[in-house]
Amino acid sequence: FVQIVGTMCPSYRVTRDEEHSTRGRANALRLVMTGQLGLDGMTSKRLYEVMDLCLSCKSCKSECPSNVDLARLKSEFLQKYHDAHGIKLRERFVASSTEMGGKIAGWKAPVVNWVQKTRLFRKTLEWIAGIDSRRVLPAYAVLPFPKWFIQRSERNGRFSKKVVLFNDTYMNYHQTSVGISAVELLESCEYEVILANAGCCQRPRISHGFLRKAKTEGEKTLRNLDKFIQQGLKIVVCEPGCGSALIDDLPDLIEDEQLGSRIKENIKMIDEFLTREIREGNCNNQFTSPYDSILLHGHCHQKSLFDTNAMKEVFDRVPDLSVEEIESGCCGMAGSFGYEKEHYEMSMQVGEEKLFPAIRNRQNETAIVACGFSCRHQIADGTGVQALHWVETLRGKKPRQG
Repeated sequence: FVQIVGTMCPSYRVTRDEEHSTRGRANALRLVMTGQLGLDGMTSKRLYEVMDLCLSCKSCKSECPSNVDLARLKSEFLQKYHDAHGIKLRERFVASSTEMGGKIAGWKAPVVNWVQKTRLFRKTLEWIAGIDSRRVLPAYAVLPFPKWFIQRSERNGRFSKKVVLFNDTYMNYHQTSVGISAVELLESCEYEVILANAGCCQRPRISHGFLRKAKTEGEKTLRNLDKFIQQGLKIVVCEPGCGSALIDDLPDLIEDEQLGSRIKENIKMIDEFLTREIREGNCNNQFTSPYDSILLHGHCHQKSLFDTNAMKEVFDRVPDLSVEEIESGCCGMAGSFGYEKEHYEMSMQVGEEKLFPAIRNRQNETAIVACGFSCRHQIADGTGVQALHWVETLRGKKPRQG
């Protein structure tokens, strides 16, 4: 028996089929480029089958000796495949998720959330769009995060230091508690928080192969963020999938290399930002937590492009807090992958490999931390446990007024 460590190729870890490894997919692409799969090899159903179980975890970019970014190659393949075969309703649905969130979150949310839970709706959605009826779509927020930010009693202007928070789709329209906690944590370090309101990071479109649309819309987002960078401000991101899109994918999609370079240099994950500020003496806050112990699951993109060390360094500032990282790979949800009917079983098998058992075996009072929005939903579906973003587990002392 050989134990596989790391994250790489979640589907291979389940099937142990060479076709579902980085090497297998890379070999298939090599056959296409050398013409051995015919003239239509790049848009063939056979290549689609080979690429289908790639969860776009990006682990091959850091764990593969050749640093092959199969997630990016899959996106480029899917764009060509869509051009040749058309776009499914499900893909259109996922690609428009940001726009839908903006229209539904608010007063419509309670009704939509109730409807989404009904068996009739889930079965109908499975039939027309192939979204597995065993899943419940993410609930929408009654009070969208940007509205909370405007309406809250505490106003900005109290602090000399400023930082920009990239308010992503999930934070805005689904799990607003992440944004609220991030604001409170940054303000406890005496930072005035400015909401970016820059647009979507384009992660759904990138992962599903809508690269042309991602390029045009993504460049708008980057230029909106660049306005803050030109003012000398740093931008922090809470969602790892958004961070990877902004820092890794979009700069390579757009043609403005200088813009891409500025984005890469000035956007940080929120844990990286806070760790740097602590090291440089700009944040001397003593954090507290309502929890005594935390079990941490790292997002695939977080482990591939960043790491979990910065987050753990922030946790180190909490007295008597025990933090343990699960030696898990991908959670199995991978954005919308786990919602898709043909992938549901695979997604749950990936979760059962290490993640779910580790959570079930935890002490009851231990909090589960997962930075990815889809990771938290997968954990809830697989174990019944509600995981938290790490910013939701910390409290900072309120700065003195005046």
